[in-house]
Amino acid sequence: MNYMVMTLLYDQFVKLNEDFSKCIGDRREFSGNFEQFRCRHQEISRSVQEADRFLMISNVACFCCQIVNIILVVYSTVFYRQNTVLLGALGAFMYILWLAFNLFSLSLVAGLAIIVNLIVSIHRRCVL
Repeated sequence: MNYMVMTLLYDQFVKLNEDFSKCIGDRREFSGNFEQFRCRHQEISRSVQEADRFLMISNVACFCCQIVNIILVVYSTVFYRQNTVLLGALGAFMYILWLAFNLFSLSLVAGLAIIVNLIVSIHRRCVL
């Protein structure tokens, strides 16, 4: 869900930028309704603020839960080997699958944060 919201907001900013670029002529004069672009930008910015409020909590919760799950799986596998992994091939496979899923989820959340940080830093550099 977080990825879809982030992609939707990013696409809106890209579309606004493309529309704004089309209104700039060869001699760098603006030929469009500037107030309309300002209002669209303000609406998207408000949407980003609202999304940030609920995505921030979701990202932190997801990140923390994944780390706790990884710690529990590794702890169970190392210290309770007789009750978990050594019971059979299916048990070992399930613990490995559970660990792989948690590592994948953690890398997905971290990758999403990296992408957002990269896009923000690129846009910040362009503005400055």
